[in-house]
Amino acid sequence: MPRKRPVILLDTNMLLLIASGINVFDQIEEKLETRPIYIVLKPIIRELEKLAKKPQPSINKKAKFALEIAKKYCKIIEVETATGEKVDDVILRYASEHRVAVATNDKELRKRLRIHGIPEIYLREEGMIIEVEGLEYWDN
Repeated sequence: MPRKRPVILLDTNMLLLIASGINVFDQIEEKLETRPIYIVLKPIIRELEKLAKKPQPSINKKAKFALEIAKKYCKIIEVETATGEKVDDVILRYASEHRVAVATNDKELRKRLRIHGIPEIYLREEGMIIEVEGLEYWDN
């Protein structure tokens, strides 16, 4: 039986890293030895849209490029957001309910993902190398 393609949820800071020129997609595909399905949640799109309106050119340029990348290479997923629910909470909930890995460099979110046993993909600062943790235990 063919192996199911993993689903990778990209968060805001991972999309900004990609927009900065770090070739995250190729590294993920090399590590996983397959091309996963990339998804982005609508609240992440809204976060990037806010950043794209910031007066600092370095931030708004990257955010605009990150939006282009998300729309071109990822499936955008509509999700319900409870009043007061933060984007990281939505990511955690969605990843847990739908059994998807999360690509993030947010240290606090990564800690929460590990606590909940959700696979994480992150960029190791030394050498700018993508690392994948927990996916081998995830029965996707």
